[in-house]
Amino acid sequence: MLPITDLLSCTEPIDEFDSLSPEQQHHAKTYTTGLVAASNKTVAGIAREVLPAQGKRAVNKFLTEYDWDEDQVNHERIEELQKHGETRWSQDGYIILDDSVNHKTGKELPGVGKFYDHAESDTVWGQNLVYAFYADEKTAYPLAFRLYDDDDDRTKYDLAREIITELEEEVGVPADTYLMDSWFTHDSNLIDYIESYDKDWIGPLRSNRQVTYGGEEIRVDALEERIDKTEREIDDETYKIWTQKRPISELGEVRLLIAEKVTEEDEENPVKYFVSNKIGAPSEHLIRSYSFRWPVEVFFEDSKQDLGLGDCEVRDDEGASRHWHLQMLAYSLLRLGPESSASGTLCSKASSIQVQLEYALKEVVYNLFSWVRHHPKQALDDLMEEIDHLFLHSDGSDGSKGWYL
Repeated sequence: MLPITDLLSCTEPIDEFDSLSPEQQHHAKTYTTGLVAASNKTVAGIAREVLPAQGKRAVNKFLTEYDWDEDQVNHERIEELQKHGETRWSQDGYIILDDSVNHKTGKELPGVGKFYDHAESDTVWGQNLVYAFYADEKTAYPLAFRLYDDDDDRTKYDLAREIITELEEEVGVPADTYLMDSWFTHDSNLIDYIESYDKDWIGPLRSNRQVTYGGEEIRVDALEERIDKTEREIDDETYKIWTQKRPISELGEVRLLIAEKVTEEDEENPVKYFVSNKIGAPSEHLIRSYSFRWPVEVFFEDSKQDLGLGDCEVRDDEGASRHWHLQMLAYSLLRLGPESSASGTLCSKASSIQVQLEYALKEVVYNLFSWVRHHPKQALDDLMEEIDHLFLHSDGSDGSKGWYL
């Protein structure tokens, strides 16, 4: 078991959450610590591996029975991030809209169903979460999410609009530009809704979207075959670019940018079709801006592999929502990083979640030594069993070696 709840001093901001009682703050620290450092990130695993978790029932009650507002905790999390220069947002930042599927096997979980997973290029059984994410040149972190449910009348576009309302009217995110994938760019009502808040947007088009050109409507990929593109260097990458203001089906007149990355000869789809309401923006600006969408993919990958995003087995709707809110908190605390931890290790300059998890491992070992020193009568066999819970062993099949959190 992890010897103390507060393995990372970066869980200390939880003490500032006014909506949580002292006991609830204790459980929140326990849970976020488990999401970072436990090998099993389910309720049972966190209860087993984090001391003092007070047992599985206590952790489960915190998720499903305690009276606390996870949305308020989320707003307090975002407020805390604005107190620190390295995570403070700005008008020049970006809000990314995206969704992700957590693969599941159970049939009694909230929102579970068959969904198309773009990462797998196939339909899978799982839970589909729609996210808003913030990114700029210095930081990146999740803002809010909604669980999509086939049995609910709300579409993913409806959920995205709910999130936008929350961000614009309650949270007050100052970022001027929304980034999204082709799924969200497809919905003209969502685009209109973003523009109703005087915000800009950039997104890709599917190759079969219709564009008006030469007095006729043709597919955008057919247009690409007719035009002459100009070669340009953008951030050490070579592109062939064509751009004009053009009417696009369902979107009206927008900026259309067709860009082919020349330096990626092996890329399956080197030609990309971008649209934006930034009519007069340089092509370089649109391409650089859209690159800020990448951190949300990193968030999904890091969170699924290392922070328990897909490990929730709670059957209660509110409990599952609280798990995902606390997972966003754990991710944000790692992004924030303390200037120093109890053992003197520095993680404020860590450049990735993986690096920060390595710092967490050092903290675990430090606290383990401290725990052993204060429990000299602990049997060796029992101690080794507790140590074993701290690690996941890699067999090298993925090219990695050694022991990992």
